[in-house]
Amino acid sequence: MRVRLAIAVLVLIVSSACSGRAAFAAQSAPLETAHQLMKDVIYNELHDQEKYSFWQYRSHVVTAKKDILREQIETDKGPVYLILARDGQQLQGTSAQKEQERLAAYVNNPGAIAKVLRSHQSDENRLAQIMKLIPDAYVFQYEGPATGPEVRLSFAPNPHYKPSTYADRIMCGLSGQIVVNQTLKRLISMSGTIRQKIDFGFGILGYVDPGGTFTIHRIQVSPKHWKTDLVDVHVQGRVLLFSNVSKVERETRWDFLPVPHNITLQQAVVRLERAAAAYQAQMENASLMKKPAAQDAIRQR
Repeated sequence: MRVRLAIAVLVLIVSSACSGRAAFAAQSAPLETAHQLMKDVIYNELHDQEKYSFWQYRSHVVTAKKDILREQIETDKGPVYLILARDGQQLQGTSAQKEQERLAAYVNNPGAIAKVLRSHQSDENRLAQIMKLIPDAYVFQYEGPATGPEVRLSFAPNPHYKPSTYADRIMCGLSGQIVVNQTLKRLISMSGTIRQKIDFGFGILGYVDPGGTFTIHRIQVSPKHWKTDLVDVHVQGRVLLFSNVSKVERETRWDFLPVPHNITLQQAVVRLERAAAAYQAQMENASLMKKPAAQDAIRQR
């Protein structure tokens, strides 16, 4: 699935975006304020979201309860995926067959597809709403000179921004750094830390502990498109009376390949199965190469 975590993270962090303060030396002053640069960056990120662009990629998700490697494809019916490995062990035999049966059952279940699509669209809409708030909810400052096309900015809560939701409250407790490509005006990375404890209802309804962190990284995958290749979240606290909050999750993505904008779920399944077969062959080749090396090591003893 599209990193729901990335969206949850941005709901937890990006909502407290901010207006910018320009702080730069007179001799090396940028052509625009940090605030204006971030406004342009956010505009481009939102514009990219509106493009009809679907991708296939490898994804590794690690949480306190799971460690899975999967191949994933975006479609106009929502994302679909096939798990390749769990806990570092390749799916084989019965486990691989069950995973393929799960995928086959899903693409033939209109109700399940509709549910995933609604959830996906809701996440996308929420993400867009959050990103629109960034230039108002944070204060930005340049941090030193640019390194080639990349420039680093610091961000902190805007004291004049009035949060309206719990998510905004959490976001407004965040500060950190942002790296952007100032030539293309695109977001490269954003990392932040919750600096102080955030209480809800004077602590009766809940709280979020200080020290929580969030990191997101993006890469350019085509002349016009960028994709998130890392989301790393560590948040702890207690909300809604006695419900513990422990969000520890890391997802990395790579090998981005464009897919047709009109790809069907059935066509996506074929691509996923091919990717699974290629992964299996890769693992078998790696295993065969390890055996001679191990035998040589034994002979040298």
